[in-house]
Amino acid sequence: VGETLSTDPAISADGATLVFSSDRNSGNLDIYAQSIADGSVRRITSDAADDREPAISPDGHTVAWRSDRFAGGIYVGATDGGSAPRWIANQGRRPRFSPDGSSIAFWAKALQADDVGAIYVVPASGGAPRRLAADFYSALDPVWSPDGRYLLFLGTRTKGAQPEFWVVPANDGPVENVEAYRIVRRWFL
Repeated sequence: VGETLSTDPAISADGATLVFSSDRNSGNLDIYAQSIADGSVRRITSDAADDREPAISPDGHTVAWRSDRFAGGIYVGATDGGSAPRWIANQGRRPRFSPDGSSIAFWAKALQADDVGAIYVVPASGGAPRRLAADFYSALDPVWSPDGRYLLFLGTRTKGAQPEFWVVPANDGPVENVEAYRIVRRWFL
């Protein structure tokens, strides 16, 4: 029996469904949904390209993920596997649904270096992504505030600067340094 990789777990808000990436059936990563109640597993994607980094919508009916198909991007599909995956945005990574499920935040890698990226918000139904914190050299891994009004991200304003955690309004606006990274470094480094 060969070893398999299962990674990137995310759980629905009601605790009923777990979504994750696994190479259990194909040798490449696909997205699966597992019922917490009975342990049954449904395969959501089946593509030769890797599908990873799933996020489940607040209502538990939709999953968004990063796919390497067609040069990479964000896709969405039903957690019951009943609909074909739908493309949402190019080059996206680490999608995260807003608390109301209407939007997806993600970051996209810039072409010049591995640690340079930009954060975006796109309607969960698809549409044009909006870039946030556009004056940053690098902005990565956005996370929604519980009320959906802000996004926390790791970023730097200039090349070579020490990364810090920042908050930006979800509708864009002034960015604020929360200095959490500096505080954490003080305790652990």
